[in-house]
Amino acid sequence: MNSSIASIGQILTLIAQFVARTFFIHILGQEFLGLNGLFVNVLSFLNFAELGIGSAITYALYQPLADNDKAQVSALMLQFKKWYQYIALVVAVSGLIVTPFLPYFVHNQATQFVNIYAAFLLSLANTVASYLVSYKRTLLIANQQGYMNTINTVGFSLMQQVLQVILLVIIPSYYLYLIVQLIFMIASNFRISHVVDRYYPYLKDYPHEKVSKRTMHFFKKNVVGMLSAKIGGIVVNGTDNIVLSFFVGLSAVGLYSNYTLILTGLTNVINQAVQAVSSSVGNLAAVKGTSERQKNVFYKYYSLSNFLVLCATVGFTAFSSTFIRYWVGAQYVYTQLPLFLIAFNFYLQGVRQPIITYTNAYGLYWYERYKPIFESLVNLLVSVLLISTTRLEVSAVLLGTIASNILVNLWWEPLIVFKWGLHAKMMKFMILNIVYVAFGGVIIAGIVYSTIIIDYNNIILNILTTVVFEIIAAGLYLVITKTFAPVTINLSSLMAGVKKFKK
Repeated sequence: MNSSIASIGQILTLIAQFVARTFFIHILGQEFLGLNGLFVNVLSFLNFAELGIGSAITYALYQPLADNDKAQVSALMLQFKKWYQYIALVVAVSGLIVTPFLPYFVHNQATQFVNIYAAFLLSLANTVASYLVSYKRTLLIANQQGYMNTINTVGFSLMQQVLQVILLVIIPSYYLYLIVQLIFMIASNFRISHVVDRYYPYLKDYPHEKVSKRTMHFFKKNVVGMLSAKIGGIVVNGTDNIVLSFFVGLSAVGLYSNYTLILTGLTNVINQAVQAVSSSVGNLAAVKGTSERQKNVFYKYYSLSNFLVLCATVGFTAFSSTFIRYWVGAQYVYTQLPLFLIAFNFYLQGVRQPIITYTNAYGLYWYERYKPIFESLVNLLVSVLLISTTRLEVSAVLLGTIASNILVNLWWEPLIVFKWGLHAKMMKFMILNIVYVAFGGVIIAGIVYSTIIIDYNNIILNILTTVVFEIIAAGLYLVITKTFAPVTINLSSLMAGVKKFKK
């Protein structure tokens, strides 16, 4: 239910985002689009204050929820409420400190078209508001009721974007656009808070209950591990638009953000489908004597997840340029090299997701505390070096992210899961993993450079070639999986494994 509702919700959200983005671009223009992307990246840095507590909270709630220990659940929620209030305060203060320096993030400080301070403060208020009931959303997710949060989030998001489009047509104001966003965030908070209070009335019955020392100790240890993961995630995912804005300008950010909107939508749909079962992974891990089954389920889950990512990547690579040409215009279409790097980076990120899901489900944050530091250093150094010494622009930023994935994440993250989670040898997995990555790169390159001989201005021809590429990629993927996967897997067993897994 979580996977199905989350996937449907993300598809609806994605459609609404494209409609809203279309009106946004044609009414406000590319510079406002770039400014919006810059705000997203700056705010992601401020989100450092969250320290990854959300993931650690989810893991801490698994056991008391499974044991129906209402007193401990209540104690944990009271503790998390306090922490999130502190986090919201830190983010607000940090945002106010950053505000005067915002123009310096823009190439040649070209911000005369907007009051950048007022716009940023509205975006900051929306981010701060998102933290106020995060602990209640997390309770639903930890108790395998994430579909309730999804319905709430998607419902308010759809209403928000419909109203934003209407107001853009009537009153083309970026400030009003941001005010509507803030209002619906607050409304969504009130609604989800009411839902949790109704389903968990006992949360108010234990006002003096304390979190057990063992749980608190383990939680603090995990937060230390999540701290470095948070730093790495912010640097890797939060610097692209800032680097582009500083070295190139807001127009480059706006151009790049059209592609990232597509990829963010695809990522959310896939992640909602494959990560919604993380609580089930955690429950399976808690069952004694299931080590062999855990390993078998892992390989089936990993192969299915990668299959979905491959299909999404092939579709994006083959059709995205045509889609953007018809959506917002040919001037927004990238050439072959940026398109290849965007698609390959998306594929690499997707290949990582099953490993990340297992890291979260097994609570292995402590063991990966050093990995994000190396990941972020490689990403930032390569990106800044290339963008400042070459004319690669967005390709330089993407090469930095790809370098960090291949040199650090490709082997370090599986090492953590296999050594401290599955307690199994990972050599066979690494062979499979490398084969998947190489296969994906070759398929993507072939599709990208097929534009030399295929006229992609013909949308009907593009649709047909996309279908052909999907069939070829799927067939080759199943052959590779059957050849290299340690567990015998075919399409029917993959689907059967997922059905069992979700039960």
